[in-house]
Amino acid sequence: MSVTVREFEKRDAESVARIMFESFKTFLGDRITEPETPEYWIQASSGSSPSAIIRAFVAESEGKVVGYLCVTANLKRGLGTLSVIGVDPNCFAKGCGSALFAAADAFWRSHDMRKIYTCTSHINLRAQAYYKKMGFVEEGRLKDHFFDGIDEIQLAKFMKKG
Repeated sequence: MSVTVREFEKRDAESVARIMFESFKTFLGDRITEPETPEYWIQASSGSSPSAIIRAFVAESEGKVVGYLCVTANLKRGLGTLSVIGVDPNCFAKGCGSALFAAADAFWRSHDMRKIYTCTSHINLRAQAYYKKMGFVEEGRLKDHFFDGIDEIQLAKFMKKG
């Protein structure tokens, strides 16, 4: 599967809403009942301040959006955040997540981030394995964070210079 990554555009919002819903449904099941609106994803993908930059990327294959990732760079603290990532379930384990992560990594490195932070649900074993493969380690837990009975695992990794 050939994947290209580019910055998110407003025209991608409907596809992103569908992908994120389907992706999250793979581990949340019936806990998630309806997708966020395209407007939600437009808002989540934009905005910056003098000390923080937000960037969102989409992965495309054969002209179709198949993945989404949103990241931040806190310029004052050198702290990058992987806010959210989702891949069309039909494209799991086909390089979409890696391509999106490579774009995020280049973004963080271009802004000299010293540490990257993210979190994932304790029931999302696929994401946990992926983050560990990418060098993240668990730093804590948020009990019953988004849903009763589902903890969020806080993960981080330090960036190596060069």
